[in-house]
This record gives sequence, C-alpha cells and structure tokens, in this order.
Amino acid sequence: MKKEERISYEAILEKCPNFDGVISKLSWDYNTQSNKHTREFYLKTWSENIRTNIKNKLWKRYGSVKKDCIGLGKNKALIGVGAGPSFNKNKHILKELSDSDGVKSWADRDFIVVASNHQFKPLLGMGIIPDFVIVVDASDVMMDQLNKNIPSSGQNTILLTALHCHPEVLKRWTDQGREVRFFLTTTPGLSEVFKKETHKNPIHHMILTGGNVLNTLWSLGLRFLHTRTFMALGNDLSYPLQDTVEKQRDTYYADGDYSSNLANKKDEARKSKEWMGFTLTPSLIYTGERHRDRYNVKLDLVGTSPNLWVYKTWIEANVLLNANKKEQSCHYFNCTEGGIVGVMTKSMDFDLDELRKDSSWFLLDEKCPKWHTYLFKDAVQLYIKAKEALKCQQPGAILTDAQNAIGLGQAIQI
Repeated sequence: MKKEERISYEAILEKCPNFDGVISKLSWDYNTQSNKHTREFYLKTWSENIRTNIKNKLWKRYGSVKKDCIGLGKNKALIGVGAGPSFNKNKHILKELSDSDGVKSWADRDFIVVASNHQFKPLLGMGIIPDFVIVVDASDVMMDQLNKNIPSSGQNTILLTALHCHPEVLKRWTDQGREVRFFLTTTPGLSEVFKKETHKNPIHHMILTGGNVLNTLWSLGLRFLHTRTFMALGNDLSYPLQDTVEKQRDTYYADGDYSSNLANKKDEARKSKEWMGFTLTPSLIYTGERHRDRYNVKLDLVGTSPNLWVYKTWIEANVLLNANKKEQSCHYFNCTEGGIVGVMTKSMDFDLDELRKDSSWFLLDEKCPKWHTYLFKDAVQLYIKAKEALKCQQPGAILTDAQNAIGLGQAIQI
C-alpha cells in the first residue's frame, strides 16, 4: 500500500482499457483535484487528532483493524448500510436476515453487517445489531449518533475508524466500554505523523479511502477482512428533487434527520445538481438467460452535489480497476435500489436535452463484470445459493476466497 499519488488518465487506460467509455478523463481529473483540495484543507486538523489519540494511548490499547479482524470476512459477504432514502425499501429484508444469520456462530455466518455512523442507532432501534459501525469524518458532529442514548444491544458493536477521528468522539465511545479498531488513510503527511509518534511502519495499517463510509468500507473489506463480496444498501449519493430546499433536506436521509449535515456546514441538499437515478422492478418475462434482463430499469432525474458525485465516481473507478485482479477481485452488488451509483452517461459532452433521454445512459453492469445492480433480496439469495452449490461439490471442505468468488461468478451467469 503506497501513499496516494496522482495517476494520469493515460496510465489508467494502459492498466485498465475498459475505463475508456466508462470513466471519462474529465471525471478522473476532477476527482483527483477534489481529493487533493480536501487533503490540503484538513491535513493540520487530522494530524493533530492522530497525535492526541496516540498520546491518549488509544492506539496502544485498541490497535489496528489488522490486529484481530484480519481475514474475518472470508466466506462471508460484507453488507454496508448507508443512510440514503432508498434504505427504507430494504430495511425489513435486512431485519429478517439479521434475525436468521446474526444468531449463528461466527463460523456459520454468511454475512457481516456494518452500519454507517448515521445508521447505527436506527439499526439498533429496529433490533438489528451491526457487527461494526464505521466512521470517516474527523469532526465531532456524529457525537450523538455514536454516543447518546445507545441501548445495551449496541455494546458489542465495534467502531472502525481512521486514527484521525475526533478525540472527544473516541473518548465518549470508549468510556462506555466499547471497542475500537483503527486504520490509517494514505493521505500524504499523515503516515509521517504516525511513524514519528509510534515508531511503527504505517504501511501495514493503511487503506485507500473514497471520501464516504461505504467506499472506505469496501477498501477495508478487501485489505483486511478479505471479503470478496460486497453489498451496498442506502448508498444513494443523491436525493429526490423537491420544490423547496427544506423538503430536500427532509428526504435526504432514510430517517429524515439532517441535523449533522447542518452542524458540519455540509448542506449537500442545497447544492442541487442533477444526474439520472434509477429504480428497479423485477421483469415478468425474465428467462434467466442474461442476469441483466431480470429487472426493468426506470431512470429519473434526482438531485446530487459535487461531493456526492465524487464519491460515486470513486467507487465505480476502483471496482473497475479491481475487476482485473484475479486473486483479490471483489463482486460489488449495488443493492441501493435507487440513487446515482452505477448510472453512467455515454458522454460528458451531451447538452441538457440529450442528457434527458434514456438512450444517453447505461448501467455499469454492462461494462464491468464484477458490478451487479441487484435487488437486495436477490443478491442475498444468490450468494447463499452459490455457497451451498460449492459445499455440495466439496463436502466438508472449507471454501477458499477464490472458490467462493468463482462459485458466485458462475451463479451470476445463470
């Protein structure tokens, strides 16, 4: 794992030719520049937080995700639960899955459930106990989301966070007797701070982060948990267009609570940009010949922002790059059932009239063999089916990551 470096678009095309026509040079360059500005703006604060957390002995006490989470996701699908409005379409399915799979012994579990900070308390309120909750924000705006009125059922949920997390948030969390595991980002400058304060090599604890929690979780799952199947819920990165900003704020999150955004001065619902979002309905005439024909796709304009669009493009680009890695390739199931992730335009140069035509758009599934736009219930059933098929082929054997990935790939082609 190296520090983040600016990689030219031309170098990317040499490494991954299927970038061409999917991720544009304009998109890649915009993302690179946006990430650079973010790092430069927050570097001082993040560095100070790392020093404080090490001084408070939090690193020594709890350590890295690598400490005892390494390989935890083998033969398990990792479910990342975001707070986008489409989560409400799947919360009952996640509840049923949690009630059945979550009570099994770890060796028999098929799924790991990880909540974003915003979804931690809502999930607990539904009776869903996430295995982990993940944080990437270094401010204290999620203080109440993580630490206020947390029921006893959430006591064993482990916090996954960058070492530059806000010290007060961590103090409140750990004072309540809960566990933390840290990771480091590849942000230039932070690894030097870590090495100076701990005299340890940061490279063993670093991951690429994609700006938001579910992108970061995908990286973390690959790097440390060794999961090869990722399912994203509530990762809309968009919101329904409304006639007032107030209504857009109300529909921005599944639970309608927009307060942390306002407190953090990230009023994404006000920065209204437009992109095509999608909805899925099962096809009544699906024959099973091509998995992409199992759904009818409807496209509609939704609201988004420059930041949200960067998060969208980051995960699309990185799944594309990852698809060519035979031993570390990961199936990405976009189970959000809405939003803009995986909705691609055929050209960034279309005028507005052209962009409003469905023919100007396509889903990433058409270009990336490891990207799957699925209803959540179908993705869950497919994954379980693939595992059962492999077990039948090799009774008593412990499935390897490669076998698991191959079996899932074969099932997807049914």
